[in-house]
Amino acid sequence: MAGKGKLVVVAFKMGAKYGPQVWVASKALREPAKEAAAKLLTSEKARRSAFEHAKALSDGSVLKVPQTGETLWVVFSGDTAVTVYPASNVPLGALIDRADLTRRLRPDDKVKVSDRAKDAADAALRRGDKPINPGPSTTERL
Repeated sequence: MAGKGKLVVVAFKMGAKYGPQVWVASKALREPAKEAAAKLLTSEKARRSAFEHAKALSDGSVLKVPQTGETLWVVFSGDTAVTVYPASNVPLGALIDRADLTRRLRPDDKVKVSDRAKDAADAALRRGDKPINPGPSTTERL
């Protein structure tokens, strides 16, 4: 195992060369990463609370509604909107006004991977993410 010594030397040189840049980058990106993680945790906590509330209701269901940079979860009892998680100052009627009520989820339903992939693709399109460019087509090369 003669390669271990060389690996240690190369790692030390790279650390000495790029270590300060990595440190500065980590300091600059630390706060946005914490904010993004906190936002994800808050959204997940709200989703769990909404599903627990819907499970306690008779004929309870939950609808995911995007609202200005956050995801709101509207809880239904039958066809009547009961509450929203996390709490929002937007009235329930305005939240579900343009929503597709056929996309409501029951607490006992299991979400398939294909459904989650479709939701992620829809969210990316709403954000305005551009699809990955596979390269120039044959017509562009001519």
